[in-house]
Amino acid sequence: MLQSIELILSQVLMVLFPIWTYHLLSQGKGANRREFKPMLLLVLTISLVLTLTFSIKSDNNFHFDLKMVPIIIAFLYGNNLTGIIIIGITIIYRVIFQDDIPFIIIINFMIVSVVLALLAKKFRNYNKSKKVIYISLLFAMISISRGILFVHTNLIQDIGFILIYSLITWLTLLSAMFIFENINKQIELEYKVQRAEKFDVVGQLAASVAHEVRNPMTAVRGFLQLMKDDEDLKESHRKYLDISLQELDHSQVILTEYLSLAKPATTDLKVINLKSDLEKIIELMRSFTNLQTISIVSSLEERLLIKGDSSEIRQVFVNLLKNSIEAIGDKGEIIVSAYQNGPHVFVEIEDNGEGMSETQLKYLGTPFYSTKDKGTGVGLSLCYKIVHSMKGTIKVRSQQGKGTRFTIRFPFVQ
Repeated sequence: MLQSIELILSQVLMVLFPIWTYHLLSQGKGANRREFKPMLLLVLTISLVLTLTFSIKSDNNFHFDLKMVPIIIAFLYGNNLTGIIIIGITIIYRVIFQDDIPFIIIINFMIVSVVLALLAKKFRNYNKSKKVIYISLLFAMISISRGILFVHTNLIQDIGFILIYSLITWLTLLSAMFIFENINKQIELEYKVQRAEKFDVVGQLAASVAHEVRNPMTAVRGFLQLMKDDEDLKESHRKYLDISLQELDHSQVILTEYLSLAKPATTDLKVINLKSDLEKIIELMRSFTNLQTISIVSSLEERLLIKGDSSEIRQVFVNLLKNSIEAIGDKGEIIVSAYQNGPHVFVEIEDNGEGMSETQLKYLGTPFYSTKDKGTGVGLSLCYKIVHSMKGTIKVRSQQGKGTRFTIRFPFVQ
């Protein structure tokens, strides 16, 4: 028994060492979590082949190994494609080298694939403690089904070793999970640092340029207004002056946005009920949508307490709703829902507009990047800055031709 435990512990090293190597190699590479990663697939394949090769074979032709660790990690921290490839490698290896019955193996792993694929959709949005609970429950289900098999195959006499084997597998799975959680946290921090640096550059640029431009523009606007008030002015000239004043006002709005980026984040945050602010904003934006036959449907829970600034909250959601209206065009629907889930308040704004590509999503919120022809990219950048100053996050999901969903998350105040 001791020798078998030693062999299982050596498998732990075989499984975790490639994963830890992946952790070291992934530093400084902020890839999208959902995209296919060849390096991750290679690392999990190495872990899988090593644990299958050095598995412990019982008298009843049962193999004790840690194959479930790379399989579960492939689905939960890679994507479905990575998981299916790892499952396929497992099936091929077991059929060729361990003489398993192909039909039974394929059915078993198909069930495992479906369960893991369904769990992976929600798993990425859970916090670390919930992830530990869900992984533990998942492994408990696997262990129970394995225990039934052991009873059926008369392996119950080795119950001591089986319990130790299950405990080691569970701890190995949790260790791998914490390694990948650390990788994701590192990627998130790098992304936040890069975004903060960009905002800092834009802030310095705005502070140095906007004030210098604003003063002469104010003087120009004043003189144009005086010229417009001249009674001897021709009507055609008056029309030209109106256009010039409108363009100057538009330029003032853009400069104000640049100055907002340069302004330090609000520190005097108060507890507000997000529902009342959202109701006012939605009512305001409906006056714009009526002319374009765009409907705004809202579903807001009663108690949505957050720490924030009402004027800045208004700025964020007016900007996001305005973007949705412009993305739809003439006819469509915007769905606004706000609800509390655990320690957070979520606001979702979904439209059925033209949507965005993966490339556009990657740069969304970056200063000076806009998907609109006449956009500056400052408005959405400001939204990100305001939400982050309130310790919130913005996530965007979009598909070209189908629409876009913005999910804004704030800490809930008890």
